[in-house]
Amino acid sequence: MAYSPIGSNNATGDGSLPTNKAVDRELFQTKFSTDVLRYFMDTNVAKALITTKSIDSGKAENFPIVGNATAQSVANDASELAVQNISATERTIVIDDMVVSHAYLTDLDKAMAHYDSQSAQAESIGRAMSKKVDIDVIAKVIEAGDVTDATSAGTAGLKAFTDDVFTSNVEDDLTSGSGVYSAAVKAVAEYDDKDAVGEPVFLFRTNQYYSLLNNPAQTGLTWVNDPFAQSGKVPMLLGKKVLKSPHFPALAGASIAAGEVGGILFAKEAVGMLELIGIQSRVDYVPNRLAHLITSKMAVGYGILNHACAINIKQETP
Repeated sequence: MAYSPIGSNNATGDGSLPTNKAVDRELFQTKFSTDVLRYFMDTNVAKALITTKSIDSGKAENFPIVGNATAQSVANDASELAVQNISATERTIVIDDMVVSHAYLTDLDKAMAHYDSQSAQAESIGRAMSKKVDIDVIAKVIEAGDVTDATSAGTAGLKAFTDDVFTSNVEDDLTSGSGVYSAAVKAVAEYDDKDAVGEPVFLFRTNQYYSLLNNPAQTGLTWVNDPFAQSGKVPMLLGKKVLKSPHFPALAGASIAAGEVGGILFAKEAVGMLELIGIQSRVDYVPNRLAHLITSKMAVGYGILNHACAINIKQETP
């Protein structure tokens, strides 16, 4: 009986590398891809907070935006209803360049390693892909938050829309817990006053997040129960979920400066992510390198959908 590698499905491989490597290593690739996806999902914060759509082919997708209808009282005289038009526009998201994370694992290194080296590579690659997505999503949400009037909407490449709703950024002293809380109150009030849609969440830089816990008054914090209050986590603030991320744009200095963003209040409707190629991972043997090439890739695009659903929380100007 011919030998069939354990990486082949249902003993269909014959070990004739490299001609039959796709069959011989089919199960190994599946396991690796699962590991990368698991590490990605475990460490990614931002993707679940925005609108996501997948396409099978193409370079872009249009998202319809519908304006506001009006309601009014009418006289009981059987008169004809006036014509009422509801404005509409679209937002376009274009697929960006391919994102790739990869590593080589030589035969000698794999043999000498006293641990599961391939799993370690999978974790590192999964975390790298997760970080890249977080960085890109947060940057796009901040860009959406900076759309505060028709001029900035045009600068962001958005089509003119008469029914556009604009929310303003808020400022306060974000170096203290009380200041972060004060800014959060302003952001929630602005969001509600402009009747922005969706269920928003707070996403803060780590310093601002932990400043909330260091606020002696702990004003506005909602604890699920007493033990949770000692967990080092902020579950709710002003009725909104609170998350943290170290993947905000880099600060100019050691601490947050005037005009820099310390947090965001936003809903899923603010920004969209278009997926052409979701996370795909594989392991290939490269004979002339005596090594395995481990790769993970994705092709996605990001775009502003409803900018009113994003409010930047910035450090105040003295």
